[in-house]
Amino acid sequence: MNKLFKQFTNVVVYDYEFKITPGNNPEPVCVVYKELHSQQITKQWLVGQDNRKYYSCRPFPEDETLFIAHYSNAEVSCDLAMGYEKPKYIWDTFVEEKKLLNGKLAKGFGLLDTCQRYGIEEIMSAYKKTYWRDHIINNYPNYAPEDQSGILDYCMEDVLLTEKLFLKQVELLEKLDKNFNRVIQQAAFHGRSLGLTAQIERNGIPLNMELYNDLDKYYDEVREQEIKELENVFDVYELGKFSHKKFEAALLKEKLLHRWPRSEKGRLKTDDRTFYRFAAVNDKIAAFRNSKFIIESRTLKGFCVGKDGRSRAPLNLFGQITGRTNVSTAINPFGAPRRMRTIIGTDKDHYLVYADWKSQEAVVQAYLSQDQEMIKAINSGDPYLYTAKKVGAVPKDAIRKNVEKERELYKQSFLAIGYGQTPYGLKNKLGISLPNATFIHSQIVRTYNVFQEWSKAIISKANQRGYFITKYGWKYWLSDREIANPRRLINWPIQSHGSEILRRAMIDLDEAGFEISMIIHDAVLIHMKRKGSAKNIRKLKKIMSDAAEKVIGAAIPVDTNIIRKQFNQDGEHKERWEKLYEKLEWTKNKQVSNSDIVYSKQPPVVFNKYI
Repeated sequence: MNKLFKQFTNVVVYDYEFKITPGNNPEPVCVVYKELHSQQITKQWLVGQDNRKYYSCRPFPEDETLFIAHYSNAEVSCDLAMGYEKPKYIWDTFVEEKKLLNGKLAKGFGLLDTCQRYGIEEIMSAYKKTYWRDHIINNYPNYAPEDQSGILDYCMEDVLLTEKLFLKQVELLEKLDKNFNRVIQQAAFHGRSLGLTAQIERNGIPLNMELYNDLDKYYDEVREQEIKELENVFDVYELGKFSHKKFEAALLKEKLLHRWPRSEKGRLKTDDRTFYRFAAVNDKIAAFRNSKFIIESRTLKGFCVGKDGRSRAPLNLFGQITGRTNVSTAINPFGAPRRMRTIIGTDKDHYLVYADWKSQEAVVQAYLSQDQEMIKAINSGDPYLYTAKKVGAVPKDAIRKNVEKERELYKQSFLAIGYGQTPYGLKNKLGISLPNATFIHSQIVRTYNVFQEWSKAIISKANQRGYFITKYGWKYWLSDREIANPRRLINWPIQSHGSEILRRAMIDLDEAGFEISMIIHDAVLIHMKRKGSAKNIRKLKKIMSDAAEKVIGAAIPVDTNIIRKQFNQDGEHKERWEKLYEKLEWTKNKQVSNSDIVYSKQPPVVFNKYI
């Protein structure tokens, strides 16, 4: 083994077998360790309270050991279930394989698939592996005494495969990078961040379970009321389902069809951002937007709610080519559309603090490119208003609230061009004329010309060597198609460095003792005690800002929103959710059958106990 691994007292490959149900924490069944310096193998059967108590101390100290696992989230989850500290140093063979093949291979990063690519053969037959895997899940915790040896052998199989895979990866990476010490540091950084998602999942997102259960039980009736009321204003639902045909007819009647943006496939866009823009100029669109929000808000079933009332959605930290966290909106209330976050809530002794980097993508692209004009825009506090002023779209002394429409136009244009969008693409995105889109595009390109030249340079460099790479070693290999036309990946350095900022912040926040409930792209959700919160919020903002400086060389300001009881009590969705609550309470308390409901445009206002 490479002499650089001698810096660790122990180099340990390990694997758990466990039982888990959606929304709950894992129940470890057994664990197998193999220490590579001594070749010592340790097997522990963990089912049963007496055994769990006996093995309350892990055989290898966290600060002196390099832990090796394939997708370490599972192993660290079990570590935490055992009461162990999280490993400080992790080599995750899954992550390292992703870095080696990101862009070359879309799937097939499981342990067996990965081993096959290296010519590593299984010891246990596929039949036996399937048998024991099903046996572990279906019979927990009632295993016969003779089951222990079979399950431990099954676990041992994965340890031996992971060991062989690890040694193959080390051999390969030594050939690819002469600075192997840097390779270890980068691997430890990415491995630790993936392992840390286990802690985040274990913390979970606290929910207002009374509201959650009421929404789940009564939402069909509430939705029916909303559709019925909407018919007199904007009739676009048919048999309870949104009709694109009726929507197109309604837009034609309102003389908006020619302005409404379409997708690449030619279908009318129905995202909230599009409705937001047109709601400002049309009252019926505004009314429909409000109702659409309520009608389409029920996505509760997949939120993986545990027995303790916390949602634990699995996190795929390296799910996208940029290394961005892949969070399914169907199972994660924090990653879901903002309208669904209302079910997130905490108790009287805690706050939930929503913290996000201010204009993260804009800051990253400004400092990576060192475009001084763009840096000035960032330092102004509002890069999008600055841009609108710079090109003369609004007066030099304009304030945001008076030019919100123009600011929004230049915000979307600023961000879109950062993705390499053409005037035609801008036209479709914003629903404006091609001449107007071409004019705006040329204004921004001319204003931030250094960024444009930097983009061309990094694309050329990636084209020459065949890959993009971040400061922390996250890599993406260009396909033949992308080498021929790499502009489709112009935003890769922006998003990937944003992902590295998030990972750096995750580690630093965890070390500082913060309870992270969830992460997503450019934001974190922190569960925090009310006592001492002011001091802790200042500390939180500094840690997150400093994380950006460690990655891109510039601090990014952090905005925080304190949720005292429930998400979205304030802000854009407050009025809409109050309307929903009224309908919900009205439905719960109605004294007549569903068939006899008399629909009114305004249900009676009742005391809202949820807020």
